Amino acid sequence: MKVRRTLLAVFVFAVVSMGLANISAGAQTVFTFTQLDVPGSVSTEADGINGSGDIIGFFVDSAGRQHGFLFQHAMFTQLDFPGATATRTAGITNSGVIAGSFTDAAGVQHGLVGRPGAFTQFDFPGSTSTLGLSINNSGTLVGSFNDAAGQTHAFVKQGDTFQQFDFPGGHNTIAFGINNHDDIVGVFTNAAGASQGFIRQRGIFTQIRPPRSISSVAFGVNIMGLVVGSFTDPLGIGRGFLDNAGSFTQVNFPGAASTDANGINSSGTIIGDFFDNAGVEHGYIAVH
Repeated sequence: MKVRRTLLAVFVFAVVSMGLANISAGAQTVFTFTQLDVPGSVSTEADGINGSGDIIGFFVDSAGRQHGFLFQHAMFTQLDFPGATATRTAGITNSGVIAGSFTDAAGVQHGLVGRPGAFTQFDFPGSTSTLGLSINNSGTLVGSFNDAAGQTHAFVKQGDTFQQFDFPGGHNTIAFGINNHDDIVGVFTNAAGASQGFIRQRGIFTQIRPPRSISSVAFGVNIMGLVVGSFTDPLGIGRGFLDNAGSFTQVNFPGAASTDANGINSSGTIIGDFFDNAGVEHGYIAVH
């Protein structure tokens, strides 16, 4: 496995006030945003963050190749599954175990799990592709797979045991995040064909609907049950959100064309990605 370390390349932006979407106008949440780009990359996406603030994600280099990255102690480490044509790392535990996926030479996607330099492959039984998308501190993995009919389903993996699940009455379910209570967040397609975020707690599904949203996705959930994700507003603009027990705060990188909030740790630090007005994707860190 190829590992490369590079120097810190981040840019700090000013404090920005974000109004809460469904509580009194007097309540405000203030975020300080830091842009996060892997040096030499043409796009960067931050997907997961652990309790120590270590960030996991992926980037595309100048040759168009996709790699995972770990941002730790103000340094980037490039991550690649051996022999893969593309690698995406998406989740990380407090002890540094990473979850993600890679594409093999035949173009098939597989899950990956392990520490840098010691990744192992996993696949949902009978699937045509598997994506690992998050992992909690107990080592429980979630993600999605495609079956032989081309349908997408979510899964939970504990040890060597897989469990498929689907949002009731929906299809194309994807599990993007899991916390240490085994609460799971993700997205499904409803009967109208729209993407809708959800959280599953103790086996009970609840839809996540930010105010004025046309569609939504829930990407991450922390130990306190705070959920982050993104939604599309009536103008077709993608906006990040923070959901605190049904109270929604927009999370929008200053001046961005669109923003996704992808992960949140126990300290409430949010990470994600945004697209600038030239269509370039960047990662970010948001604290409040």
